[in-house]
Amino acid sequence: MTHGVSQLREEWRVARSAHAELELLRMPRVNVLITGTGGVIDSVLETLLPDLREPIGRWCPGEQLLLPPPRLIGTMVLQGVDGMPWEDQRQLLAWLELASGRTQVVSTTSASLFPLVEAGVFIDTLYYRLNVVCVDATA
Repeated sequence: MTHGVSQLREEWRVARSAHAELELLRMPRVNVLITGTGGVIDSVLETLLPDLREPIGRWCPGEQLLLPPPRLIGTMVLQGVDGMPWEDQRQLLAWLELASGRTQVVSTTSASLFPLVEAGVFIDTLYYRLNVVCVDATA
């Protein structure tokens, strides 16, 4: 078995374990932040998505942030939040306030967000809202 396959299996195990722990705590709808590199993040995300609420939206860097009505129940997937523009961060934070309890956010980042918070590039309140549970998919 190559190191890459072994690493991928370990990350899948971590993702499944994190989700199982959330279910045991009766918190399957909390926001999850997945950190790591592109391919591994994609694998972890793929592992988690089948067990999450109905997808209600998706965002990637370079796309316009389109937020669903806050009354919808489901999962919002945000890929590469470290590249989210400031104005989109503000809109997302306001939307999260309205959608609280109905929407779960699964977000990914390949960069550590805390240094971005310290530099004033990422909104601190949004960081803490997204980072309720962190799945570290770094090798």
